[in-house]
Amino acid sequence: MKSELIRSAVELRKSGRHVESRALLNPFLDDPLLSGSANLHTAWSLDNEGLENSALKYYRAALCGYLSEEERFDALFGMSSTLRSLGKYADALDMFEKTVLEYPNKLEIVPFYCMCLYNLGRDHEAISRLLSLLLKTTSSKEILTYKRAISLYLEDLDKIWDMENSIEG
Repeated sequence: MKSELIRSAVELRKSGRHVESRALLNPFLDDPLLSGSANLHTAWSLDNEGLENSALKYYRAALCGYLSEEERFDALFGMSSTLRSLGKYADALDMFEKTVLEYPNKLEIVPFYCMCLYNLGRDHEAISRLLSLLLKTTSSKEILTYKRAISLYLEDLDKIWDMENSIEG
């Protein structure tokens, strides 16, 4: 019964009825078994409304409660992205790195993680990671034609390939 109410709250959130969604979740924020989910979905609801600062405490609370593996990923990823959107780049980077360590196969993290790297002035690392993601996920024959060349640049984006002028003679 309680988990059905959480599912209903999720549907309300997805339909843009954020206040109603949070009203359904509120009684479960301290429930030993459901607080993780209730806090996670409350955080998402606040994020969806543009209330990122308010969402942070719910992400933190969600991570202290019981969560399924998928919900834990959602809470870590949501909190990371929210921190970045608030300009808290160093904190966001810590959370993104924790998320990547725990969930290395979740490729949806990479673009957001790279935006955070960019925000911190780590442009080369961001571009390299994005190019790597592109090569892992693209089905474009045109891009895959250049996979070897792109892979070489992943190691050093600043490398200059001027062999004619590098030979002393």
